[in-house]
Amino acid sequence: MERIVDKVIALACCVPALALAGTGFAATGALLAAVTCAFLAELLPERTRIAPAALYCVLACVLPAGSFFTAPAAHDLARVSPAASFAAAAPTAMALLTGAVDPGAGACGLLACAIAVVLSLRTESTLRARSQTLLRADELRERELALEAKNRELLNAQDYEVRLATLNERARIAREIHDNVGHLLTRATVQVEAFRVVHTGEPVEQDLAAVADTLHEALDEIRTSVHNLRDDASDLSVQVRAVVERACAGTGISSSVNVEAEEAPAAIAGCLTAVAREAVSNVLRHSNANRVAVELVEHPGLWRLTIVDNGTGTAPDDTAGGMGLASMEERVRALGGTFHAGTGQHGGWTVFASIPRPERRPA
Repeated sequence: MERIVDKVIALACCVPALALAGTGFAATGALLAAVTCAFLAELLPERTRIAPAALYCVLACVLPAGSFFTAPAAHDLARVSPAASFAAAAPTAMALLTGAVDPGAGACGLLACAIAVVLSLRTESTLRARSQTLLRADELRERELALEAKNRELLNAQDYEVRLATLNERARIAREIHDNVGHLLTRATVQVEAFRVVHTGEPVEQDLAAVADTLHEALDEIRTSVHNLRDDASDLSVQVRAVVERACAGTGISSSVNVEAEEAPAAIAGCLTAVAREAVSNVLRHSNANRVAVELVEHPGLWRLTIVDNGTGTAPDDTAGGMGLASMEERVRALGGTFHAGTGQHGGWTVFASIPRPERRPA
């Protein structure tokens, strides 16, 4: 748009030359040709944009009246280099030297060319600065988006570490309660029951029975709490990520883990975690892969686990003592699931396991 405005101004500067030289067929035709070439140049590709300006300069050399309107051509040639704009002033200078045009009109044409060159250089400088500003803005925006993505990754990693620490602490508390308080209550219950046997038929037996009932109730509550803590510690996504990261750490094998599941019953979470651990371990022992991808997706009716590597290794030989595949299949089928392991479509080794939700598990 800036160039079009500049060319309109340049054509306006040519009006005094037209007034001094007078209108006629040649001058009118030259003006129309100048306008056509000026705005045709804005429609052409960058490489051929100066062609209309060059053609008009040739026309101005043949038609003296055309030398009055070379300012738009000078504007286009100045975009190539300021020196090229002298080609637009050459027809006017030639017409003045040969006396083919009015000196005043020729001077106005040369002045219009000078103004057009100044406008062209100013516009090019402005557009170049604007382009650089937009480029810098795009670079800053790209860096901003990269920083936001990195910040999200750090926050997700922080949440993951916090969640993992929380689950580990819950599991530790459950073990402590089971191993210490649970055993003490069990021992106390056995002791009270023994005292009841010793004091059978005595008045104290009823009191001992009440104490035994209280201990049994407390023991049941402890068991319930331990199971709840253990189930809360069975965060499927955290367990699978932790298993894969620990297995691949320091091995030179890159891993990618895509988990679209969070929680699952303890039995299912333990099964899928064990399958992921064994499958990744097999990749390390029996494959020359350098990349392993683990995908765990929770569907409305089932959980699906896929482990794929890019190696050329084969499955472990169960006849030689390798029971990994058989163990994984037994675990999955015990929960009513489906298990498959074999060479993938694009090479490598693929382990697939799916386990239905308990309410939809087949009989």
